[in-house]
Amino acid sequence: MYKCYFLLDNVFPSPHGDVTLTFGHNNGSIQLSYLLGHWDDFSFRNFFHINQLSLLPANVPKFIFDHIHMPGNTDIHISQASIDLLNNDPSVYLCLSSVLECRMSPDKLEQELRSKNIPLHKVVVMCSDRDAHNRIIHGVKYVSVNFWESITRLHHQVLPDISFTSKPTVRAATKKFLCLNRNIKPHRIWLMYSLLRSDVLDEGHVSFNLPAVGRREFEDVARRHSVIDRIPEELHKDYKLALLREMRPRKLDTLHTQFVINYGDSIKPYYEDSILSVVTESDTHKNFITEKTYKAIMNLHPFFIIGNPQQHELLRERGYHTFEDLFGVNKVTNFVEAQAMWKHIKNYDIDVLKRTVRRKYYDKLLHNQQLFLSRKISWNDITDNLIEAVVNIE
Repeated sequence: MYKCYFLLDNVFPSPHGDVTLTFGHNNGSIQLSYLLGHWDDFSFRNFFHINQLSLLPANVPKFIFDHIHMPGNTDIHISQASIDLLNNDPSVYLCLSSVLECRMSPDKLEQELRSKNIPLHKVVVMCSDRDAHNRIIHGVKYVSVNFWESITRLHHQVLPDISFTSKPTVRAATKKFLCLNRNIKPHRIWLMYSLLRSDVLDEGHVSFNLPAVGRREFEDVARRHSVIDRIPEELHKDYKLALLREMRPRKLDTLHTQFVINYGDSIKPYYEDSILSVVTESDTHKNFITEKTYKAIMNLHPFFIIGNPQQHELLRERGYHTFEDLFGVNKVTNFVEAQAMWKHIKNYDIDVLKRTVRRKYYDKLLHNQQLFLSRKISWNDITDNLIEAVVNIE
């Protein structure tokens, strides 16, 4: 007998291929192995369709499993039979997976649950927001999981054309740094402005605003307070001129036309031709680390994450080395702090920087890469957290 069981409802009825949850006509589907199969200790042994509920012990917690995509989508895809179980069987709960983004929309989720007559206290959300862990928000319990480190590791293990290196390549590098700023985010815009005013842009490989959005959409983001407030007031006039005259899309490799995440090895020459990575993560407000940082780790790059110093702290808690001393700053949360970092990088002689990385940091870079490939991220820990979240529910 298992400590808990998972019940599936909206399963595509095919005996061939992966277990797939379907979301109705024209609403797509998702494979459970993508959401769950990468965790250490994961097994389908305690997963059953709701039609097989009578096979399971009566008093053990059972989680009906469904996937939503907050903050944009809170649509729940379970049948009336599942809703009846949630209302009438004290051992049955609803586990909603919303792990792809860090941001949540608990108010919209509450409305969706109430509209379907699903009791809020019988729901647990499995999310990527560390701030929400073990909290009850709008009547619903949240449990945070480390989805992106686990799924990115699997991608680096099995995808055929992914960029990585098993030995340092800094000897032949002609650029000091790599900085990828593809999708438009506020912190990428003020960081790009700092680059334009630092006289170091030509010393790195830099992408910006790819795939290029329309000019109106770009300026809408670029003129928000989340950008303007990170730039000194005396530079606001110059910044607005830079928007018009200097901030244009910058392309390095060709992006994949099908996949949102660019895992292709077309970016590998840029990692090999640079020494450091300045990483602009997906979110600067949340402590949320995605494939962007782990790509630098797999390519043996010392990295610095822009926007949220808690991300470095979290990596150190997990056993990784971070490299604030090499970048000359402890945090970069605005234009002024970015200028200090760029000045520090600018002052390096490139040959001295190469020797420094080889002699002082190579062991740390190998440690980070091997830790990423071997660190245990356990599904059993997640199920324990889910059980703990519901154990005191009456």
